[in-house]
Amino acid sequence: MGASTMSQSIKVSRGEVIGIGKFKIPRTEKFNYEIPPLSFLRIKDDEDTYISTCIHLHIDGYGKTEDEADRNMMKKSSFFLSQNFCKLSIEDAWDNLRDLFKSDDWSNELWDAYHEYQIQLSMEGKQMKDPTAELIYRLRELLKTNEEVESLENKLESRKKNLGTLLNDG
Repeated sequence: MGASTMSQSIKVSRGEVIGIGKFKIPRTEKFNYEIPPLSFLRIKDDEDTYISTCIHLHIDGYGKTEDEADRNMMKKSSFFLSQNFCKLSIEDAWDNLRDLFKSDDWSNELWDAYHEYQIQLSMEGKQMKDPTAELIYRLRELLKTNEEVESLENKLESRKKNLGTLLNDG
């Protein structure tokens, strides 16, 4: 989710919140677990570097750009989850996630900032981008385009046959 300018600055102990988002760790053959979408804050610190922090997993990513921080945080989160399920028993791995998802002093500050950012987006008539909804919309548009192309191809083929018939009859 791209950052947008908020009417009121939202600060946390680590800097100014400049964006929020969600990401999903995909289920794969090597990682066959369904993990709920994970929420994160994008923070600009005092030294003009960026921190993307996954609130659920308590994992930070750092970068000189917002995208670099996001990618770093997602990569670390993916690695953590793979190790969590690889090194621990399945019951302990899920218990570990359950504990991480619980609120504590650290996450309360971040959740409050996350929710304030959501409210400010709504007040400005905006909403958080939903990558899944955007992908579905784009797929539907492609399907429509594909159907239109097929319809045109069928019409052209029909006209070609009609033209051939006219030429053969003449």
